[in-house]
Amino acid sequence: MANSNTPNKKKADADDAACLDEQNPPRQNREEYVASVLQQVGDFEEKLDELEGDMESSGWDDISDYRGQLEDLRLRLKGIRSRLEELEVVPDPSWPGVYEEMEETLTDVAASLADLTSGLSLVLPE
Repeated sequence: MANSNTPNKKKADADDAACLDEQNPPRQNREEYVASVLQQVGDFEEKLDELEGDMESSGWDDISDYRGQLEDLRLRLKGIRSRLEELEVVPDPSWPGVYEEMEETLTDVAASLADLTSGLSLVLPE
């Protein structure tokens, strides 16, 4: 009967190893991930610059609320940039949580940027 469990045990071990591999990508994948996050941050910053230019050229006086949102987003992006160095050296057991947190942060920033863009589209001339 011990032999009947051996194939299942080997399959379970292989499944566990595959799961761990997904959660702890090789170092090269982390470097690629950091590069992709850096690219996303650059894209977000470029969009903020574009929005700021539109705000300045609009001549609209009451942009203080939008300017505050814009500056908040810039600070959040600066925080993401500072955390990128940590991503490359985070210990393997901590990687899944750190990765998930970064993804949530990027999603939140993208949503905030979309909200700002949408709000400004209602008040800025095209």
